[in-house]
Amino acid sequence: MKNKWIAILIALFTLGACSDIFEAAPQDKISENDVWNNETLVRLYINACYSSAFEQGLFRNTQIGHATDELHSIKGSVYYYYITQGILTADNVGNLNNYMNNWEDAYATIRDINIFFSKIESVPMADSDKDEMKGEMTFIQAFLYSQLISRYGGVPLIKDLFELNDEYSIPRDSYDDCVAFIVEEIDKSIGWLPARQEGDKQGRVSADAARALKARVLLYAASPLNNPSNDMAKWQEAADAAQVLIGDYELHNDYQQLFLEHSGEVIFARYFTQAYEMELSKQVGRNGDNGWGSDSPTQNLVSNYEMSNGQFPYLPDGSVNTSSGFDPANPYENRDPRFNASILHDGSMWMGRETETFVGGMDSRTGPIASWNGSKTSYFLKKFVPEDIPPIGSTVYPTPPWIMFRYAEILLNYAEAKFMLGDEDEVRKYVNMVRARSGVDMPSITETGDDLKQRIRHERRIEFVFEGHRYFDVRRWKIANETETKDIIGVNIEKETDGAKTYSLKTLITRTWDDKFYLLPIPRVEIDRSLNSLEQNPGYN
Repeated sequence: MKNKWIAILIALFTLGACSDIFEAAPQDKISENDVWNNETLVRLYINACYSSAFEQGLFRNTQIGHATDELHSIKGSVYYYYITQGILTADNVGNLNNYMNNWEDAYATIRDINIFFSKIESVPMADSDKDEMKGEMTFIQAFLYSQLISRYGGVPLIKDLFELNDEYSIPRDSYDDCVAFIVEEIDKSIGWLPARQEGDKQGRVSADAARALKARVLLYAASPLNNPSNDMAKWQEAADAAQVLIGDYELHNDYQQLFLEHSGEVIFARYFTQAYEMELSKQVGRNGDNGWGSDSPTQNLVSNYEMSNGQFPYLPDGSVNTSSGFDPANPYENRDPRFNASILHDGSMWMGRETETFVGGMDSRTGPIASWNGSKTSYFLKKFVPEDIPPIGSTVYPTPPWIMFRYAEILLNYAEAKFMLGDEDEVRKYVNMVRARSGVDMPSITETGDDLKQRIRHERRIEFVFEGHRYFDVRRWKIANETETKDIIGVNIEKETDGAKTYSLKTLITRTWDDKFYLLPIPRVEIDRSLNSLEQNPGYN
């Protein structure tokens, strides 16, 4: 029965739907009066906002990954590559759907949150329960605005309810004003929420989740894209926000297992059950197991993983770093353990057999099973995927948590801010803490100056791979004009009769870049709806 109510509420409480439904009180629908006089229905209303704000993360983040050099789609859908092909406009941005272009969905949920605040005080329930609900909804609103400004820059801050006949001529607020509002809302939510959520409340937002969001928002606000004058006060605020959580969590001792279970590293995650599952194994599984292989890691990414001795396999000019121990004939040996924890490559043992992405292999595009689902890069996603659940044919579904904030992010956020503040000893301490986790055990970094900055950025790339950070990181650092111009590369693997293999690179996508892509365009339909009061981002007019 509970799932039925959630489905009904999700259908009802969307932009434009609430007013029509609440004008009357038909016998076969939930009326407005019913909802705001029933604590259970209010909770389900909040659940609907959770569902719309915190999507099933794999699909959101793999969509974002296609706009970087992390992932390649076998589908070849042009929608994935509007940015990389340089053809994104205000008219076609809607095709990126709500995973990247979240303007409409975010504002729909913000409207529902404003409805909640206009009604909650009259609900017959304990004030303490109301306060916790207010904390949750305040966090969700702050989270949604943080998502909007990371995509579009400054956006309108909608603090009042709009009716169907109201004037929608609303200008954008500045980025800094949005950040100030988000931080104010986060601080407010912290006062209403418990530090952590335990037991059957696991998965609900907490004060620590709000603190983690604050650390991320302030780090982004201090970064070059949003802080062109390099105001040190902003970096200090970012460092202070991250430092609040240092020491309160711990790094998981198994990087691969971290993404398959709840652990002491998780600050906030979305959890799944057999009744509310995700089709992760089917979506990204090897085609030799009848998986769809829809999101393939790129050779660009693979080449960036260090050797286990801490050296890079390639020099900046693209030639092999012979002192690293890298062997082009055995390219997957002795790499950073996070590589094998995140990516299935030719020869990887998985589900009781070797992965075969060589030409003619079980998992190749010339293999005997579902070859059309074979990876074009010769790699498959491993991170987030439980090995014991096959892509199809199982009555058990994968239910790993989708982690939105974890302790490693806090440590690397703090390290980055401290670098900008000139405290390199602190930087190395916390970056090395992430690298030294049990099961990773990568050598400590020792660099200084600009080399240390590059190490911080590289560590974020590897530690947070496929988690949706890279797209925003290269933009806030204003280095996308360097990173996003390199073509997407895969590898072709030939197996000789004696078992030896040869590896040759192949270009899959030729990429282009325009500085306007540092921000997404506001959809044209939203500009029109605002009666042209919304100013479009530069370059998209």
